[in-house]
Amino acid sequence: MRRASDGEVIGWTVAHDTNAQDEHDENYLVDAVNPVGIIVARGVPIETAIDHLEDRGLASLSAPHWTKAPLPLESMTDLSAPQDDWPWRRVLMTQLDDNRVWIRPAYPSWPERLLEIPLQIPADDILRADSPAESD
Repeated sequence: MRRASDGEVIGWTVAHDTNAQDEHDENYLVDAVNPVGIIVARGVPIETAIDHLEDRGLASLSAPHWTKAPLPLESMTDLSAPQDDWPWRRVLMTQLDDNRVWIRPAYPSWPERLLEIPLQIPADDILRADSPAESD
């Protein structure tokens, strides 16, 4: 989906995983997904999903997110293959283009202070919006 005012990509909609009906059915539900691939509204009608994306699609990118990562995090770390001993770490998104999002630790250690790591989009398999302490 693109913002009507300037054509900026604000996210997209995907079929909600509990859907069994045809997408043309008035009760068809979707998930609203921000440009990085993280759900901002789950299981809502398409019109509601569009409203959520217009209101929060891009704004959701400025919120802290969580990922499993070592301490210290290094530029060559593959976050798509987390190790069992990696803790959950709070990260911030710093840049976004059509194919990647760059993240940095929200509370960097001294060696991490200038570090930014690019992730391929969608990054929903690496990043999560909710604190793991609240959802696990």
